[in-house]
Amino acid sequence: MSHNISSTLIEQMVKGPSATKITQVANLQTHIQDIFGSGYHSFLQGSYKNDTAILDINDVDIMVIRLKTYSSQHSPLARPENSVIQWNTIFSEIEEKLKSQNRYRLAIQRGNKCITVTTVDFKADIVPAAQIGNDYTVDPIAIYSFRDGLEKVNYPRTHYDNGVEKNRTTDGNYKFLVRMFKNWSKNHFDNKDILSSYKIESLVYGVDNSMFSNDYAMSFIQVATEIYKKLISSESSSIILSVCGYENILDNWGLRYRQMVVSQLNTSIDLMVKAYMADNSLVANNLFKRAFNF
Repeated sequence: MSHNISSTLIEQMVKGPSATKITQVANLQTHIQDIFGSGYHSFLQGSYKNDTAILDINDVDIMVIRLKTYSSQHSPLARPENSVIQWNTIFSEIEEKLKSQNRYRLAIQRGNKCITVTTVDFKADIVPAAQIGNDYTVDPIAIYSFRDGLEKVNYPRTHYDNGVEKNRTTDGNYKFLVRMFKNWSKNHFDNKDILSSYKIESLVYGVDNSMFSNDYAMSFIQVATEIYKKLISSESSSIILSVCGYENILDNWGLRYRQMVVSQLNTSIDLMVKAYMADNSLVANNLFKRAFNF
């Protein structure tokens, strides 16, 4: 079935960053690796790595593994003859290395799990990590939360690989829909704690492949409806798996925030259905803009 929603409007919601910006991000990650040297292994993670970044995003996530340094909580290799991580020490070490560089003017601030580095063009979250297994190129790895005082197992490369496979099995449409939902969320919620990028990718990932097509307006309706159904039936004991398949995204996602997402999804689905059925482009486009709040 055809619709009267402008393809230009839809393109705004599914388009990723420019090739120039992607190159700038890659150059930033390379420079970060040069700063840390051979004792560390760094790589992009998050939206830029997963190819789900929206057009105007300037947030970059970079994982930095301190090599031959093992998680004392999760690694069987954490023996006296090997290096066991002291998290405050590794954060301090990374901070000092960042301060010593001379290519960028950096503003550096330590956060809960990362060190945030602000350049003229980007805000980069540098996430220190330790090995769990002997092969640092294979998940899982360990990161640390100062707020919780806990080491956490992390699977960034598994997340990436699973996203690539999901995109393949949906004929290349999964990542377009993720961007569509990220724009929807950005336009409706000014607090990323309400609905994080990570949760968006996981919610869209969990929808059956049959709901995805290159009719992005209809796909949004179908995927949003499936997410809505899943969220209204979720309880504190429920599980909605992340893209990596090892985490429950309902953990640490408060009921009030989930209810806000559910309420807005319900409204936006209704508007999108009306936009899809509208018999002229003026009405269809206005309804679409209301659904995405722009």
